[in-house]
Amino acid sequence: MYLRGVLRTLFAIPRRDKQREWVYFCGHSLGAQPKAASSYIRKALDQWAWEGVEAYFSQRAHWVDYADRLREKLSPLLGARPESLAIAHTLTTNLHLLLYSFYRPTASRNMILMERQPFPSDRYAVASWAAYHGYPDAPQELPTLVPTTEEVIAHIYHLGERLAGVWMSGVHYLTGQLFDIAAISRAAHDVGAWAGWDLAHAVGNVPLALEAWEVDFAVWCSYKYLNAGPGAVGGLFVHPKHHGQVPIAAGWWGNRLETRFLMQPIFDPAPDARAWMHSNPAPALLGALEASLDIFAQLDLPSYFAQGQALHHRLRRQVENLPHIEVVTPPDLHGAQLSLRLRVADPKAAFAQLRAEGFCIDWREPDIIRAAPVALYNLPDEVDAFAAALARLPVGV
Repeated sequence: MYLRGVLRTLFAIPRRDKQREWVYFCGHSLGAQPKAASSYIRKALDQWAWEGVEAYFSQRAHWVDYADRLREKLSPLLGARPESLAIAHTLTTNLHLLLYSFYRPTASRNMILMERQPFPSDRYAVASWAAYHGYPDAPQELPTLVPTTEEVIAHIYHLGERLAGVWMSGVHYLTGQLFDIAAISRAAHDVGAWAGWDLAHAVGNVPLALEAWEVDFAVWCSYKYLNAGPGAVGGLFVHPKHHGQVPIAAGWWGNRLETRFLMQPIFDPAPDARAWMHSNPAPALLGALEASLDIFAQLDLPSYFAQGQALHHRLRRQVENLPHIEVVTPPDLHGAQLSLRLRVADPKAAFAQLRAEGFCIDWREPDIIRAAPVALYNLPDEVDAFAAALARLPVGV
């Protein structure tokens, strides 16, 4: 079990210049690099150099099931058995593959409910499959940006038998709101719809229990709170009750390992979530992911998530009464991220001032900044310094 200060030493904190580190609050966008990542990646490169193609089956490397073996390490962060997971592709590609499997609309049941202002890539994917099936008006967004759980569930019941599925983000990328995945999934099932989730901002950030919550399917990227690096390999979850029960857009790597290299003309799907894999993940990218997962493996996860909540609330308490700051993120449903609306004359100038003072945060039009103090590598003193900088912002900027 690492203490917080020791944890921070395991990460490379991004730098403003040679002399100064950022106060890095952009883990919601790209997590900090585990210092060990380079050695994990180097190991894969050395295996390639020494063994070439033999590394796929050699005792030392055995790349052929490298992604499969990492599922055991990822499993606790998702609340799902390893067989329900596949580490492959990218988030949007995985979403397309799963919409192919699960979105089977009819004239009477074709709508897909999404949150207000979903991440654009999710919207594109859902809209493209709805249009392909002949239902361009099927995507339905919730009427409010930060709804209560009761409002989401009421909307599900309002759509009722017209609803094919619910596709939402576990944590909204813009507002930082954590949705009640269990309650919303139950409501979807109550009206005969499936429940799918984008966990890009949730995995590694908040506790998850996908199987217990009866989530049908989910996808995520690994470069935010999982700290696996830019362009990192993504992942998908399919509940065991669907294994072998829904159609699959087949690819070679989705064959059972025992028959994959027989090059048969007929697809022989793996018996679990690996059936949705199309091609082998890059060993170097898997190495970067493993470097981070090996840190998570040393943590007491409930304590880690509690520390993240504590940092969030420490920042919230110091800024929620500032007259020129509106906290967008709801107080009771959130992860690390705090989204703040700048109620100043020139919000972008205020954002630039915060950046000039050394705070790596990000901007969303027209007036929202996002900051995520991550328990792995951010400290209470950094939170306090950021709150003080927000308090100093001239309202007339």
